[in-house]
Amino acid sequence: MHRHDARLKLFELLVWSVLVLIANPPVIALIGMTVVLLHVFAGTKPSNLIRPLSFWLFMAIAIVLIGGLSDSGSKLTIGTKTLPLGKDGLIAGTLRSARLLILLLAAELLATTTDPWDLAAAIRKILFFLPLRWRGRLATAISLTLAFIPMILDEAATVREAALCRGLLGWGKRGKRKNRNPRRRFPVKCMGVFRRALVLGLPMASATLRRADLCTEALLSRCYVDDPATVESKLTLFDLLLALMLIVPSVMLALLLV
Repeated sequence: MHRHDARLKLFELLVWSVLVLIANPPVIALIGMTVVLLHVFAGTKPSNLIRPLSFWLFMAIAIVLIGGLSDSGSKLTIGTKTLPLGKDGLIAGTLRSARLLILLLAAELLATTTDPWDLAAAIRKILFFLPLRWRGRLATAISLTLAFIPMILDEAATVREAALCRGLLGWGKRGKRKNRNPRRRFPVKCMGVFRRALVLGLPMASATLRRADLCTEALLSRCYVDDPATVESKLTLFDLLLALMLIVPSVMLALLLV
């Protein structure tokens, strides 16, 4: 996967994204298994995926629960107890969560197995119809955005762990939050979701802007230009065969299930 052509990687990511959003569950399951197997072949460590995606795992669970709570149809029954969760809502929420996680895994695969400069060169070739000056800037912006995805996910996991260690997101005994600050005038219940968004959002925004400044200084120190002289990469037969193996099964299954 590391030596696979970056242009074909972008095309595969585009096809997978479209199919995941519009196709039936069997196609989504096939694409998910394909992405997981590619992570295994690429040598991605599970710890490198769990840490940046832990926040989105909680989001996926929340999507499933919200889908079940919003369904007013038949409720889920476990033994003699009836839970306030609709079966159809749980299925729909699970499908939405699976789509989200598969897209994130595919984007993570592209970001971890592709050099940003190779990605920028591939995007520059794809945008051949644009003026040369716009082509270089847009290609660099897109490649850096894709390269920042794992960094932002990792930063979100770090911020969340720091907030939990400081008791900013946790609950104290008897279902109440710990409030040891005597100067706090507002009740803790009034903070709610807005407080959680501030606790997670502000440090993430600050860290992302700091990383962007460091990246800009690194580009300027290396005499960045919009249209650098890059090594031309040629498509090989192996690249084409691998792209067909990754795309054709999902497309054929989606067409058969239409």
